Amino acid sequence: MSKVLLVTGASKGIGLEIVINGLERGYIVVGTSRNTEKLKSEVARTHNHLIDNFFPLSMNLDKNSVNFAIEKIINKYGKVDVVVNNAGYAILGALEEFSIEEIKDNFDVNVFGTFNVMKAVLPYMRKQKSGSIINLASISGSVTGVSQSIYSATKSAVIMMSEALSLEVAEFNIKVTAICPGGVRTDFLDTSSMRKPKEQISEYNAVQQTMKKLDKLNHNQSGDPKLVAKAILEVAEMEKAPKRLYLNAGAVSGIKDKVSQILSEVEENIDLSLSTDSL
Repeated sequence: MSKVLLVTGASKGIGLEIVINGLERGYIVVGTSRNTEKLKSEVARTHNHLIDNFFPLSMNLDKNSVNFAIEKIINKYGKVDVVVNNAGYAILGALEEFSIEEIKDNFDVNVFGTFNVMKAVLPYMRKQKSGSIINLASISGSVTGVSQSIYSATKSAVIMMSEALSLEVAEFNIKVTAICPGGVRTDFLDTSSMRKPKEQISEYNAVQQTMKKLDKLNHNQSGDPKLVAKAILEVAEMEKAPKRLYLNAGAVSGIKDKVSQILSEVEENIDLSLSTDSL
C-alpha cells in the first residue's frame, strides 16, 4: 500500500502544493480544510487522474476535531506515514497593540493546533515503528524583527517542540523536522491570511514603516511554493532528516547572521556570564 500523507491547511499556498507534489510522488494524500469541496475541485482541476488517491477532510485544530479526523484516517487507511503541519497564520504589529485574545488565537492555531495533531498521530506512529512529522515554522522563529513579536514567539515554540520531540521519538524510528522558510510567494501577507491588531497605536512609526514594506514585498518574495513543497517531501523521504531546515537564500543568510550575533554577544559578556557559578 502507498504511504499515507496528511497535510493540514491544504486549501492553498504551500499546503496545496504539498498535496499536489505528494500525489505526483505516489502518496495517498489526506488534505484538511474547512472547505473540502473547494479543495477537491482545486486538486481535480489539474490532477483529476490522481483524485482517487486524494481524501479531503474537514478538520479544525481543536483537540476533539483533530482526534476525530485522525481516527477517520486510521479507519480508512490503517496508518499515517507522513504528517505535514502546515496550517497557521501571522498576526503582525507592535506588541503593545495586541489583545490577549488575539495572542491566544494565534497560539491556538500555530502552536496548540500543531501539538494536537502530533499528539493524535504519535500513538499510531509508535505502534508502526515509523513515521515522519514535518512542522512548518519560519525563519521568524529564529530571527525576529519589528512587528513580529507574537508570530515569532509561536514559530519559535514550533521549532523547540519539534527538536525536543525528535529526540524523544528517535527510538521509535520517527523523524521530526521544523521547516523554516524565508519569504514565499503565497497569499501569506494578504488580508485573507495575515492579521493585524484591532487596536493600533499611531506612535509606532517603525511598525508602520515595516508594514508598508511588507505590503510591497507581498507576492514578490523569492521563495517558490512549488519548490518549497518539493523540498519538504524530500525531507520526509530522507533516511536521516535534519531537525531544522532553513529554506531559501534569505533564510540561510538570516540564520547565519543571527548565530554570529549571538556568539559575538556571548564573547563580549563572557566574564559576566561565568560570574554566576559558585562551585
